[in-house]
Amino acid sequence: MILRPDLVLLPLGDDTVLFSEEAQRLVGLNATAAFVVQELKDGKSGDEIVAFLVTEGGVARDDADSWVETTLAGLHSQGMLAGDEGAHDEATTPRFNSLSSSKLEKRYRLLKTVALIRYGMKEQMERVDTVIGHLAIDDDAVPTTTLEIFGSRDEDGPISSGINKNGVPVDVTNGLQRLGPIVKGLLWQDAVNSYDFLFYIHAGVVGLGESCILLPAAAGSGKSSLTAALSHSGFRYFTDEVALITRETFLVPPVPLALCSKSTGWDLMARYYPEISTLQAHERMDGKTIRYLAPPPDAATNAAPVSHIIFPIYEKDGETAIHPLPRVEAVRRLMGECLALRQRLDLGNVKALVQWIAGIECYALTMSSLDEAVELVKQVTTPQEAATSISLD
Repeated sequence: MILRPDLVLLPLGDDTVLFSEEAQRLVGLNATAAFVVQELKDGKSGDEIVAFLVTEGGVARDDADSWVETTLAGLHSQGMLAGDEGAHDEATTPRFNSLSSSKLEKRYRLLKTVALIRYGMKEQMERVDTVIGHLAIDDDAVPTTTLEIFGSRDEDGPISSGINKNGVPVDVTNGLQRLGPIVKGLLWQDAVNSYDFLFYIHAGVVGLGESCILLPAAAGSGKSSLTAALSHSGFRYFTDEVALITRETFLVPPVPLALCSKSTGWDLMARYYPEISTLQAHERMDGKTIRYLAPPPDAATNAAPVSHIIFPIYEKDGETAIHPLPRVEAVRRLMGECLALRQRLDLGNVKALVQWIAGIECYALTMSSLDEAVELVKQVTTPQEAATSISLD
């Protein structure tokens, strides 16, 4: 597939707008799609881009294939490929409804962000609310961002959705299975970007007394399952996605996104949350099938200081064990899960980081049994700190 020759990539905040003057179209791209488009503009083939993502980016081949195929399909659906001149004539262009008189709108709050979302169809609102409905608010708070979700459906076919953010097209999806994750991502992105954090850590967070516990870990580590199990076992839920370390105070605010569970973990999660089997399934852009659990009613509402940092890793055939971690190693691992810095590191904030972590108990947790892992976390977070490695056979 060959791109239209007049395509221009225009950076817009953390995202990119793709413009074709000939087609008179603007398309919003996330970072992955923007990378694929730039590589195509540089003359790379789809296979070459996949190979680069696998060898240089450390991306699994199935994921790389999916990213490239999804991007190409999206470009084609928007008439951005050479030969697409007729792809958007009146016979084939989705007839998206007007939202000018729509009464299907809600406000949602996450951190300091208030999103006003206008829906073209009731089915769209119902599907999105299975992901972020717990964040809906009843007041007339002034929105900081506005999403418009247009909809179209041909006879009995799937609903197509076009999504505008503050008047700019950002995404199109065919069917409702991806709509909820897309909208969640847009809300999450705005909430994080508008918050005055120092570090953005990929971590679960649970509360203990007046403090909280960070669970930083990469995808596939069992972080979300451990966060869910701890929340079920008496710890207060903060988030299973992102720990924002506030500038100067180093407090961590709750980011109460829904607990996300992949299909491979549904049976395990059902032991703690039996209702998961009845929840709506969604599909993420990475192709994973997921379900979302709304945060428990007693989820945290206030920012808290960090008392413990525990780095979990799932090892199917390994021993479930926890041991103290030198704080220098904890800093290294923590920075390895840092997805963003809001300001440049300097001597002042590095000294503050060192002073902060000097007062925190740090542990490494390997786990093959979730129940045993929960018990170990409980043991090391009680006032009687374990000085040596602890394991449960």
